Amino acid sequence: DGSHREVQVRAWYPKDYDNPDTKLPVVVVSHGSCGTIDNNRSLYREFASHGYVVLAVSHPGHAFDTLHSNGKKQKVSMDFMKEMCGMDPQKKPEEAAKLFAEWMELRMTDLSVVMDDFVEKSMQAPDRFESADTSRFVTLGHSAGGSAALGMARIRADVVEVIALESPCMYDIKGAADGEYIMDDSDYEVPVLNVYSDASYSHLYEWKQYRNNVKFLESEKENYENIYYEGVGHMGLCDLSLASPILAGMLDQTKSKGKPREQLKRLNTDCLDFLQKLSLSKESEF
Repeated sequence: DGSHREVQVRAWYPKDYDNPDTKLPVVVVSHGSCGTIDNNRSLYREFASHGYVVLAVSHPGHAFDTLHSNGKKQKVSMDFMKEMCGMDPQKKPEEAAKLFAEWMELRMTDLSVVMDDFVEKSMQAPDRFESADTSRFVTLGHSAGGSAALGMARIRADVVEVIALESPCMYDIKGAADGEYIMDDSDYEVPVLNVYSDASYSHLYEWKQYRNNVKFLESEKENYENIYYEGVGHMGLCDLSLASPILAGMLDQTKSKGKPREQLKRLNTDCLDFLQKLSLSKESEF
């Protein structure tokens, strides 16, 4: 409506950092549709316990709720809900492409503002964020949040790695014609980890919006890594599966075969391993 947009951010950081000579990339997180700022809280804590600063972002309108500075909570936008429920990416790609572009513009603008703001604020609190290398960011997200995370690597040179938890490359979709998406299928120059569950993995070759994800799977480039967790649903890739297994199962319309805690532990370990490869490869530069 023309007024300022207030974005909630929650920072996770190591209480005591014992390696001040080594600076680590800052992790910026975008939640899934109707997700929350704590979407992958266990993962943020895992990263922070290994020295990383994590900035979790709540996208007003796309989040289940967002807490504003005046103490009021903003619930998910009903217009956004209608867009999601009424969209058919396979039969109506033209409509879907337009919505994808709108969603990515909103989310990626939020993330860019948060990143720029953190660079400025970290200078005011150097002791609090002493582990942070503000010249390097890792973008991470679940579902639509992962789509935004991938898009950030296209528009910002300071994004050095991406972790996408079951996410189509929405930003790469530049339109649609004759029932097909028009894609930017150029290679990503940064390391990319794509994680999948049963919800999408068997459909990657048939769902048109995942065309670039198929390219990741088939590519021999060393910077692409793909993980598939069998017996896990889409919500098994975030902490909702731990907080409310019943609700997660209802949303996934299936029951995960493993225990949520063990699955999240595996996910968090795999993501940390991927992140630390980048940190180790850069260690000699400090």
